[in-house]
Amino acid sequence: MQNNVNDSGYLTVDNGHQIYWEDWGNPKGAPIISLHGGPGSGFNDSHKALFDPKLHHVIFHDQRGSGRSKPFASTDHNTTQDLIGDIELLRKKFDIEAAHIVGGSWGSSLSLLYAIAHPERTKSLLIWGVYLVRQFETDWVNEGYPRYNFPAEWHRFISLVPESDRKNGASIMKYYAEQMRSNDVATSKKFAVEWTLWESTLLSITYDPIATESEVRANPNTLSTALLETHYFMNNCFIPEGYILNNIARINDIPCEVVQGRFDMCTPPIGAYDLAQAYGDKLNIQWINSGHLRDDPNMLETLRATAALKLR
Repeated sequence: MQNNVNDSGYLTVDNGHQIYWEDWGNPKGAPIISLHGGPGSGFNDSHKALFDPKLHHVIFHDQRGSGRSKPFASTDHNTTQDLIGDIELLRKKFDIEAAHIVGGSWGSSLSLLYAIAHPERTKSLLIWGVYLVRQFETDWVNEGYPRYNFPAEWHRFISLVPESDRKNGASIMKYYAEQMRSNDVATSKKFAVEWTLWESTLLSITYDPIATESEVRANPNTLSTALLETHYFMNNCFIPEGYILNNIARINDIPCEVVQGRFDMCTPPIGAYDLAQAYGDKLNIQWINSGHLRDDPNMLETLRATAALKLR
């Protein structure tokens, strides 16, 4: 995949942020902007497996505070509106008139939000693991509804939270956020790891607890993911409740492909269903036997086939 990188570098935006980007694939191919999840996880070479370097011209970037962007894990001047503005600057940098916007999980949210802000710059959408930024979708994870499937993992996560801070998903998240911002490095790391580990438990249909914990501890983006997710989720991702569905008329003439895992324990499939009901005939949804992860076998196969067929 690395051999298909045409160029890479940093885009200086505002307030001290520098956005790392890569220009990948065929410069004459279909223009695509790929948006990673998290917030805070960054992109890596595995994101490129969705695309064909002969057919597609893809711009990847690490969102503010994520991956190789600078400053790392910074929440200052880091809002959804800032991220949408950065996408626009990248689009202009590469002289793209309109792009196919692709993303999963938080990347699905950001894809929809970018399209709502700039429908004339959006050729189509390809999204999966749909997250519509509604409070109950955030509470789904933070209040532990998947605990009925992962009781031991939920007990580990919630056992670190005092009873007085277990009022609801918001209070649980607030406690974790405070601890991972501790001046004590060991405390900060511990709570960042445990936050990310609980979420990572819910991602794959082929869950392996030992491998998952090893990956979380080794991942350089664990801290940025934990800090940025709590920053965004405690601020409702900087949009009003129901914003995406309430503004869907701005984009429902844009072709939208949705791939949703039926066994997604992280972003409940009702989000994809509700989006399809609101969107109308221009949205095509494929239900597959998969979890949340982009590289779950059925998910990756379906996304690759859809990208090859639809992103042209």
